[in-house]
Amino acid sequence: MSKARQQQKSNYMLVEGVASILINIALFIYKYIVGMSLGSLAIMADAWHTLSDCLSSGIVIVGSIYSKKPADQEHPFGHGRAELITSFLIGVMLIFVAYSFGFESIKNFMAKNVANFDNRAIGVMLVSVISKEALAQFSFFGYRKTDAHSLYADGWHHRSDAFTSIVVLVGIVFGGSFWWMDSVLTFLISLIILYAGFDVIRGAVKPLIGETLSDDLIESVKNIVSECGGKEDTTHHFHLHRYGEHAELTFHVLFEKNTTVYDAHEVVTKIEIDIKEKLNMEATIHIETE
Repeated sequence: MSKARQQQKSNYMLVEGVASILINIALFIYKYIVGMSLGSLAIMADAWHTLSDCLSSGIVIVGSIYSKKPADQEHPFGHGRAELITSFLIGVMLIFVAYSFGFESIKNFMAKNVANFDNRAIGVMLVSVISKEALAQFSFFGYRKTDAHSLYADGWHHRSDAFTSIVVLVGIVFGGSFWWMDSVLTFLISLIILYAGFDVIRGAVKPLIGETLSDDLIESVKNIVSECGGKEDTTHHFHLHRYGEHAELTFHVLFEKNTTVYDAHEVVTKIEIDIKEKLNMEATIHIETE
C-alpha cells in the first residue's frame, strides 16, 4: 500500500471519528433535554445510546493512528490488522446494543407501556435520524474509498442509532392507536442491529484467522503465471495473509524437470513483479519440478 493511500485512509478515519464524536455529543444534549422536559424514558435512553457511539468513534480514531504505523522489528508486516481489531470491537458493541434493546422491548411489551409525546419529541427524533444516517453515509463513502473496515463498522453503528430513533419516532406517531407498536418495532430493529453486528465481526475475523482465495483471484494469478512463462495448470497450494492493506500471497509453481534453477528463478521473479503491480500483493513462490 502506498504512503499516499495510507495517508488518505488515515485521514478519512480521523475526520469521520472526530465529526462523529462532536455530532453525537450535540445530539445527546438535545435528546436528553427534550426527554427530561417530557419525562420520556425512551428519548433519554436513546440519548445515552447516541452518546455510546462516541466510544466506537474513539476506537476508529485510535485505529486510524495505530494502523498507519510502519513496519518494525516486532511487526514486520506493519500494523494494518489493528483496524480489523477495532472493527471487531465495534461489532461486539452492536451486538450488546441489540441485546439491550431487544430485552427492553420485551419488558415494555409485558408491561404494556405506552409513552405520551408532543411535537418536540418528533422534532428531536427527525434531527437524530437525519444526522445519524448522514454520518453513516459518510462512513460508508470513506469505506468505499479506502476499504477501511472500521469505517464500515462505524457506519453500521451510526445506522443502528438511526434505526432506534425511527422506532421511537414511529412510537410517537402511532403509539396512541397501538400500544404495542413501540415494543414490537424495537424488537425487530434489535434483530437488524444484531445481524449487522455479526456481519461486522465476520468481516473482521475472516482475515484475522485466515481466508481462502476467491476463484477470481486464483484465476488472475494463474493468468499472470501463464503470461510470464509458467504453466498455469500446475500452479497450486495457495495461501493468503492480509495485514490491513498489506497482503502476503504464497503458492507453488511446477516446472519441467530439466529447467535450471536460474531459468525458474527468472520466471518467478517476473511473476512476483507482475502480482505486485497488478494485484498489489507481495508474492513468495515455491519452485517445484516434475
